[in-house]
Amino acid sequence: MFGSDMLLLLIIALCILTATVATIVHIVIHKRMKGAILEPHNEVTAAVYATFGVLYAVILGLLVSHGQTRRDLVAESSVREAAMLVDIAQASRSFDPRIADSLRASCLRYAEHVAQKEWSTDLEQNRIKTHHHHFGQIWNIVRSIDPVGPRQESVYLSMLDILGSMSEERYQRIAATGDHMSPFLKVVLLIGAGVTVVFLWFFGMRDRRIHLMYTWLVTLMLALVLVLIFALDNPMQQGVGVKPDAYLRAAEDLRTLSVD
Repeated sequence: MFGSDMLLLLIIALCILTATVATIVHIVIHKRMKGAILEPHNEVTAAVYATFGVLYAVILGLLVSHGQTRRDLVAESSVREAAMLVDIAQASRSFDPRIADSLRASCLRYAEHVAQKEWSTDLEQNRIKTHHHHFGQIWNIVRSIDPVGPRQESVYLSMLDILGSMSEERYQRIAATGDHMSPFLKVVLLIGAGVTVVFLWFFGMRDRRIHLMYTWLVTLMLALVLVLIFALDNPMQQGVGVKPDAYLRAAEDLRTLSVD
């Protein structure tokens, strides 16, 4: 918690510093170019600025919405996947105790691995076999079950359905996590923010203090929005990302099953 608070304060401080630097540059420019010289061009500058500003604002809004949608998708898939782990372990108790205990232990190892190792790894970029081993082990145990009688056959079919849905949730989570912005898009965002701030320098206003306040506030807001967009690009990002709490709760539930 302390680390997250310090990171948040650092980000805010950097955004304020960026806004302050942009305002200082604005002061230097206006010392060389008088406001009276710029005032006659305000109408043209405003028209261009409005067109460009609306376009840039729409792009920012779409990216924030896309990032939040990915975050929500990861959160929802994680909760369903973790719940299915417990369901599989519960259903396995209809079979031989050795199979049930083995499957419960595999589900527990999978939940702990996702929460402790897999959560901080980009699986789209880092395809390590150990990240898929524990999930494959669950499948291997389920495939080895030989149901006896109508009751076990019914439970076994339910387990296969749950495991199939769990596979879908897992791959949906991984796909949403790895759907990052391209470097080109990041460059476009940074250039767009820079141009937006530079445009403010070429307005002429009679009250220089209000003009400087505009520059400071717009720059601060742009910096904060860009930080939010870049943070949402990773749904597991510390501070704004999804936490592996669902898997930790599932692991706790799976531990309690062993003593029931």
